[in-house]
Amino acid sequence: MFTSKYSVPKDIDKRITKLNLNTKINHADIEFLKQYNVIILDDEAEIDYCIDCDGEALPLEVIFGFSKEDTEDLLAINDSYLDRIPENYLAIASLNYGDLLCLSPKGKIYHWGHEVNDLYFDMKGGYLEQDTNLKLVANDIDALLAMITRIEVEDDYDPDEDDYNNPNIPFSDDSLDSFIKYPKSISITPENKRAIYLKKWNFLKKGVKFSLNYESRV
Repeated sequence: MFTSKYSVPKDIDKRITKLNLNTKINHADIEFLKQYNVIILDDEAEIDYCIDCDGEALPLEVIFGFSKEDTEDLLAINDSYLDRIPENYLAIASLNYGDLLCLSPKGKIYHWGHEVNDLYFDMKGGYLEQDTNLKLVANDIDALLAMITRIEVEDDYDPDEDDYNNPNIPFSDDSLDSFIKYPKSISITPENKRAIYLKKWNFLKKGVKFSLNYESRV
């Protein structure tokens, strides 16, 4: 059903040990990591791979493995989300443009929504906590894999949206003013887009000042 982006590392057992998994409960997850290494599910323009969460079809993007790319690597991802997802949970996949699937210590899989469960900036500096109650998605990895469905999507190409995410095109004044007025929106922006936005801010004089203020808080 799936194709790995990379070969399974020869030192897979050593790498799995670093994840501190409960081996008695998460046997199926360990076997999955020994069989697959990084699965990309959002590279087909006309197909979405989705899971059902409370009646809503959420598109899956990447099932993490071991990679030199931080956005795909289990260890790097979980290091970057330390203290943002519940303690002892493991982020195992990205979905829904900024959300995560998290493996609990008991082996169940939950949906971490970045708009609900993430931390957000306090204007005085630091982070404030949000809701830590995650939605249950599946009782184990096998149940999760069984619930993945393929959905054909319509072509909704929007050239203006492409310009918005193009790192070589400056933000419009209205877009930059919106970030300045609502800086908390940055904390719910997917991490892979924050670097793009940072570059786009620096094209404009007032964007440079905003960028420096933002970087001083992270």
